[in-house]
Amino acid sequence: MNILVLPNAFKGSLSAVKAAQVLAHTLQKKHEVRALPVSDGGDGFIDFFKTLDPHAKTISLTAKNAFLKNKKTSFLFLSDGKTAVVETARVCGLGSAKKEELDPLNASSFGVGQALVKAARLGAKTIYVGLGGVACNDGGAGMAVAAGAKLYDKNGAELPLGAEPLLRIKCVDLSALRKNFAGVKIYGVADVTNPLLGPKSSAKVFGPQKGASPEQVKLLDKAMSAWAKALTSAGEKNPARAASTAAAGAIAAGLYSCFGAQLILGSDFLFKKAGLEKYFPWADLVITAEGKLDKQTFYGKAPLAVLQLAYKYKKPVLFICGKLDEKALIRQKFAPQQVAVLTDFAPDETSAQQHAEKYLKQIANTL
Repeated sequence: MNILVLPNAFKGSLSAVKAAQVLAHTLQKKHEVRALPVSDGGDGFIDFFKTLDPHAKTISLTAKNAFLKNKKTSFLFLSDGKTAVVETARVCGLGSAKKEELDPLNASSFGVGQALVKAARLGAKTIYVGLGGVACNDGGAGMAVAAGAKLYDKNGAELPLGAEPLLRIKCVDLSALRKNFAGVKIYGVADVTNPLLGPKSSAKVFGPQKGASPEQVKLLDKAMSAWAKALTSAGEKNPARAASTAAAGAIAAGLYSCFGAQLILGSDFLFKKAGLEKYFPWADLVITAEGKLDKQTFYGKAPLAVLQLAYKYKKPVLFICGKLDEKALIRQKFAPQQVAVLTDFAPDETSAQQHAEKYLKQIANTL
């Protein structure tokens, strides 16, 4: 059987690259296999580009994580010498955060701005920013400050970092930021299509996974509304209803309004860049994977792009996930034909996460 393996990352457990390697190694004992890691802008974004450009250079730096602690991180400089790739999940990621660390009202995207500044200083003329999997929800305000922006309250005092201070924002000065990024084109590669505000806002849909209580979700929504209003009052593009501005704790909104970035849906962009569609006619079975299969999967995540292409070519899909929300599959046009859940093989959820490689092999050996 010809099997096409296109896994996304298992957040906090396995990278997309590792998942692809594990499945390919196990399956190729009995089948013809083509395996490639996929990404939608979240975890695994840099790994995806490394696969396409093996000669790309890893640039190391120390930057603030979501909780403003200095951490070693990195971004990618492609072999053309002009293009940088920054993955927000590597800088202020949710997958590496401990539950007790989560602090959605005070967490910041400042470190992402530090990475962008270093990329620009090294000569990047194009920067792709992978958006997804972060532990902050500050609308990219911290990122903008790191890049030179000034945010003020009604008394003219500069605001501290975090989402909650944005409740007091009155005006924004982006003059230094614009000077620092003159001649640099930025693309925000988003993992979802949700807008900053509205029924499916960044706070409402993604705030809880960053540790936000129902009351904190309301505060985050108000903070994002105030942030959007301040940006619009300053003459910048209004991020409130623009597609994908909710991505990565609404860092996408900051890129869109402060940096003039173009937001693109990661799964579509990356699949075209890698030419993945050409493999579908060859396949008898398509396997995709992700840490959790839930309603967010169908907001534009990489596995959705796999499901759509499989549907186009009438190929059966096995979706392997760590956890499953069965309600998410109801009335879904692109729902997979088969789902395998790691927790069905593991004694409990903790074991499934800690030993995901073992259970991936078990599932692959059943084929």
